[in-house]
Amino acid sequence: MPDAVDFTVQQRDLAGVSRAMRKEADGKELRKDLIKELKTAIDPAVSAVAGKLRAMPGTIHGAPPLGSYLASRTKATVRLSGRMTGVRVSIGKTPKIRNFTYAARRLNRGQWRRQVYGRGVWVVQRSSIEGYFDDTLNADKRKYRKAVENAVDKMARRLAARHPLG
Repeated sequence: MPDAVDFTVQQRDLAGVSRAMRKEADGKELRKDLIKELKTAIDPAVSAVAGKLRAMPGTIHGAPPLGSYLASRTKATVRLSGRMTGVRVSIGKTPKIRNFTYAARRLNRGQWRRQVYGRGVWVVQRSSIEGYFDDTLNADKRKYRKAVENAVDKMARRLAARHPLG
């Protein structure tokens, strides 16, 4: 997975809303609703990263295009408890394609070492889309953060309406 780009809301806010949902009778349904809202909030980020990958030039004969393969593995994940509470855009390991286990990370960083056709000669290869992950997400970081904050706020208001103070 490429280095994380932080655009989450305060973890304790999200964890607090999650705890409040668990206390409700329909907590599981509320949790599903919040996860759906949060994933919808960062869908534009997933689409932007996948779009950059699909535009990646170059193919190898007989192998699936690397950019399209990585774009299909780009996903949004949500954790509502634990140390890693938050919303994340990630691309998993790629063990099946060209023995290139961390392809997404290496393309983002800009270079990696590889053997030339397995002959023992090593070269440094450069990425044609260096920074595609970090730069794409950082460009609209505020927009994604605001969308996530709005989703959490919406759920917090929904919970507060069930238990009026007065």
